[in-house]
Amino acid sequence: MKVAFHDKRFSIIALLLVFLHFTIKVIYLDKNDLAGDEPFSVYHAQMNISSIIELLSTGNNPPLYEIILHIWIKLFGINEYSVRFLSLLFSSITAMYIFLIGRKFLNIHIAFYAVILFISSNYHTYFAQEARVYALFGLLCTMSMYHFLKLLSNYQASKHKNIYIVFKRSIPLILINTALIYAHYFGFFILITQLVFSFVNLQLIKARWKSLLIIGLGILILYIPNIVVIFQRISDTVDTGTWLTAPNGIHALYDMVRKFSNAPVVATFVLLTFAAALVKIIFLKKTKLPLPHQLICFWFVLIFFSMFILSYWYPMFLDRYLMPASIAFYLLLAICIDFIIQKSRIKFVIPLIICGLFIFTAKPFISNKRAVKQTVNYIIENKNSNTQVYIAPKNFSLTFAYHFDRNIFSYFDSDGSYKSIEAALQQANIFTVNNAREIQINNTEELIFLDAAVDLIYPKNNIKETLDTNFNLENKQHFHEIFDLYIYKSNSR
Repeated sequence: MKVAFHDKRFSIIALLLVFLHFTIKVIYLDKNDLAGDEPFSVYHAQMNISSIIELLSTGNNPPLYEIILHIWIKLFGINEYSVRFLSLLFSSITAMYIFLIGRKFLNIHIAFYAVILFISSNYHTYFAQEARVYALFGLLCTMSMYHFLKLLSNYQASKHKNIYIVFKRSIPLILINTALIYAHYFGFFILITQLVFSFVNLQLIKARWKSLLIIGLGILILYIPNIVVIFQRISDTVDTGTWLTAPNGIHALYDMVRKFSNAPVVATFVLLTFAAALVKIIFLKKTKLPLPHQLICFWFVLIFFSMFILSYWYPMFLDRYLMPASIAFYLLLAICIDFIIQKSRIKFVIPLIICGLFIFTAKPFISNKRAVKQTVNYIIENKNSNTQVYIAPKNFSLTFAYHFDRNIFSYFDSDGSYKSIEAALQQANIFTVNNAREIQINNTEELIFLDAAVDLIYPKNNIKETLDTNFNLENKQHFHEIFDLYIYKSNSR
């Protein structure tokens, strides 16, 4: 009775923490201007579902998140608060599933610590307040591992020969894992982790081979519509590489741990905690950890280090792409801080230090460092009917249109070219360019140039140099963090 009350008390506190996490972060949902890749997701989510699937099949983004967002914005619109609310909802559900993994397969203390670490993570706060797939990606990874652990639990118990019962128990994992790889292609790392973990534990294969076979076949059948697309994406990556660069050695590993840990000082304590737990295992010769503990450790190590190593050939070691490893990171850290000291009187010292550091360095809001609204409003205030506005690069057109005119932002083309948006902007004398050759210099009396970090994509664009040669620079403004705005007048004036 005392243990049950103890567990119930921790469960109630954990649920209250999740509610607090949601309540605090929901206040800041519209504090960031919609920017980065968010306009891409919101723009495509406005289309009909068949167009979403068709257009996204040609790029690096599977369609599930945009389809869900499509349904959501039909009900609640496309303002910043609305489109980000869905991500915060996904993040909050993820916290509850992390708690369920801990309570059901580890222990109530680990469950409690893991929830605190997750909701105090600035890394996850950012994605909880961003209208992109990553909060959904994290949720599906967590749900997948929860149901995989359910499948593997008590594997030495009586084996079910009834194929109907086996199939029925496999359905949740089939549906979740299929949704996972329809949400993000790196979801395959979770499937690979589950497959490899099963094969290195031969007893699991013997006890659950029917379930694993059914799950594999079920996922394959449901993923048939996207089979050609995924092979095309793999082929393109092999042929042309990715937009990222290779990691800078061991520093890249530390930088990622630091991002997961909020601050350098916290990362140092985290690494010391992992080291202490490893040393204790070695000295106590405690090589046989419980199966769920083995899976959590294997989950983090395999994904984190395999993505790091593969990135030397095909760069992918980016914080958002490591979402599957980040969930395991907080569970593994919770396991370690619970494991190092077992004496009842002082066993909470390390958890108190680590969780306290996370809470102390946590932020309710992470800036995306993009003052788009302020930049666009400044242009509107300073342009007249004769002013020509040039925006570079062209791919900034979605972000600009969202803040300039939501009606223009809703225009889309079946080929995904953004030509309708560009044509509508041109009616307002606003042009998107990638280089100086696209700028109309003759008969231009007044010109505004918005440089949205064009040099990063097109380093030899020559736009600024051409404008400086042909016009008088009247004013320059800088808007956080990458926007430089120049107002020019004709030399003849």
